Amino acid sequence: MKRSHILLLFVCHCILLSCSAPSFFLPAVTGNDVAYLPKPMEVDSVTSKTYLSASIAGMELPHNSGSMNMGFINISRGHTIKNINFAYGAFGFTGKTSDEDTNGGEKQIPEFDDKNFYGAGLRTSIGYFDNMGNAEFRMLSWDNSLSIENGNYSSFRKRIIDINNKDIVSASKTVLFTTGISTEIIWHSKRKPVNQFAFRVFYGFTPGLNSNLRYSNPNASTEGKAVDFAFYFKLNKFFGIFNTGGNKGFTSKFGLGYSF
Repeated sequence: MKRSHILLLFVCHCILLSCSAPSFFLPAVTGNDVAYLPKPMEVDSVTSKTYLSASIAGMELPHNSGSMNMGFINISRGHTIKNINFAYGAFGFTGKTSDEDTNGGEKQIPEFDDKNFYGAGLRTSIGYFDNMGNAEFRMLSWDNSLSIENGNYSSFRKRIIDINNKDIVSASKTVLFTTGISTEIIWHSKRKPVNQFAFRVFYGFTPGLNSNLRYSNPNASTEGKAVDFAFYFKLNKFFGIFNTGGNKGFTSKFGLGYSF
């Protein structure tokens, strides 16, 4: 009986190993390239504002393949006219990889750890809104992000594809374009309209990312969309933004800034 139990455990172990997920290495800002772009409310005394902020962010790669920590500098300009608002801006980022949360064992890639990356990008957003009391319903917006990445991590991703290992999925892309739609509700304090709060939901995709991953490992599941949830608050001229979501991996970002 003991031998049969041992044999059963051995078979189960082999099955689990054969079904275990591969390591995933995504472009550094995947999921964090999308961000909330502030725009003035119609109640504001001015219809155009500049927003300057700094953010810290992180990404957990799929299947505990590792993580990344990074910082952003963001600047954008927001405009509001009759039932239409739009914004555009630029950002720079830098960070490093970490293997503290890797899946370990035979699939751990020690070379992944402590790789630097840096880059820059552009963001845009345009949408339609309607008023109801002290709230604006920004019913539908079209949001976009374009980013370029450099550094040791991008070189690592390109190099590791050549290993041709079935337990590794890696993207060689260093230029990401993410596009999608969002909906938002923003409201202001009745006593002090300069104090504002908002929730936004974004849903989109990054063209070419899935096919780039499939080229690395045709047998791996690489499908997925970009999803981002944002909370925004502004107290007088100071503001903060919290984002969470992901695009295959799990991402989060928090920033503080000043509007003028």
